[in-house]
Amino acid sequence: MKYTGVLFSTLLSTAAVAENLSKFEITYIDEPGKGAFSTEPFTTSDGTETTLGEHRQALLAHVTRAVSLQFNHGPIAHKLHVEFDVWEGYAATTLGPAYSEVMEGTMTDEFGVMQIGSSYPGTLVSALLSQDYQSDEDALVSFMPNIATFTASGDDKHPSFVYAAYHEMMHVLGFGRTDCLGNCLPEPVSRDGHLSPYLFYNDDGIIKEFESLSMEKKTDAYLSTDNFWFGGSPASRDAARAELTSGHQDGYVYMYATPNPDTGSVDGQAGSHFSFDVQPAQLMYSTNARTEDISMAAYLLCDVGWCRNQGKVIEQSVVASLNENASSDTETVIDIVVQENLNIGVDEFVLNIRPDAAIQVLSLEDPDSLCVAVSEGYQCKGQLLPLAQIDLRLIVTPAEQYVIDGEIYSTGFDVDRNGFNNILDTKLVKAKEAEPNQPETPTSTAPTPAVQSNESGGGAFTFLLMPLLFIAFLRRAKLKFY
Repeated sequence: MKYTGVLFSTLLSTAAVAENLSKFEITYIDEPGKGAFSTEPFTTSDGTETTLGEHRQALLAHVTRAVSLQFNHGPIAHKLHVEFDVWEGYAATTLGPAYSEVMEGTMTDEFGVMQIGSSYPGTLVSALLSQDYQSDEDALVSFMPNIATFTASGDDKHPSFVYAAYHEMMHVLGFGRTDCLGNCLPEPVSRDGHLSPYLFYNDDGIIKEFESLSMEKKTDAYLSTDNFWFGGSPASRDAARAELTSGHQDGYVYMYATPNPDTGSVDGQAGSHFSFDVQPAQLMYSTNARTEDISMAAYLLCDVGWCRNQGKVIEQSVVASLNENASSDTETVIDIVVQENLNIGVDEFVLNIRPDAAIQVLSLEDPDSLCVAVSEGYQCKGQLLPLAQIDLRLIVTPAEQYVIDGEIYSTGFDVDRNGFNNILDTKLVKAKEAEPNQPETPTSTAPTPAVQSNESGGGAFTFLLMPLLFIAFLRRAKLKFY
């Protein structure tokens, strides 16, 4: 293989996760006192006093931990350079990782994913080969430094920064392209890549494979609103038909392919995002959508190689809660519920439960004998049948509060749609009794809606194409660096 370029997106984390999980390494490249190193005082939503820089780093660590639970990266630690300095008008942009072209006589993966003559993102190559396959230039992600993006607002569950970082990580894992079409200098470029076998162009009712098109027709596809499609595996098309209320034709999902309103030429974010016609809202819109469910992006990433021809798209979750009805003066019951939410099933999950050292654990009720005691708490392994639920009970002595951390993940090559649901970390406090004649305030359990913002979600670009794209972006939107 040889390196042919590099693609943009976000990744990496300093958060400690369970042994054998994916690892990410972040190098912050901001100047002292700025960005990730800002010493400006900051108060988090739970009242914790910290600095803005530390808060930024903690949020990114949380996002990358979620992603580490969604994808089986293998033993490789993926590297990323991060800064809080982005092109004006963007929530985030990412360059990297390196794209590699499979050449005759070079190593291919045991799963048969990589094909001779096509290019693959280095992150995926590392996972497929279980080898450190980095280029000399690690991926670089730039985020908006605006303080308002680091605090949740309105109905949002997370600060907008979290959604932007989540979006960019999907790019770095392969939700991207190997083209520069339209007004590219010195000339347009298009190479077969990991995604191109799954792209199609509806040319006046004739469905054509993107790889078979001329450069002119490929450009037409990038300009053809609602006629540039992702057509994945049968499972992906079935999911699109079942889940999407609009934005697909018989399971072929519309990609973002809209002429730039200022120039009439190819928009710089075309081909690496979903169309806004795709509903419900998608994390991989070209502007920031507030959703934890990566939705159709999970199927795209599964198809291009993350499932290694053996996995599937899953959605599992774990949650802990106090069961005050089952508790007494001498013991407290903490219910831990594992669920499969997608009617697909999980062949094997691993659940780690780590009670805080201050918690005095009396026992763990485990009806199916899935769990064993380990040095930090418990590790449970089992199978989740479609829409199944597993109930565990942690019995502890009464205390002021109960802090537990842990996570759940698949041991296979599955892609999990929501990594935030896989994080168990929680602080539980007994509810205060209502004052006499003062009814308790009901707690809403309505789901948080996904809201689309006007901020750009960032693009995915190869280093090879950066001179072309930079000029194209400047012409298109008069972009500049902060």
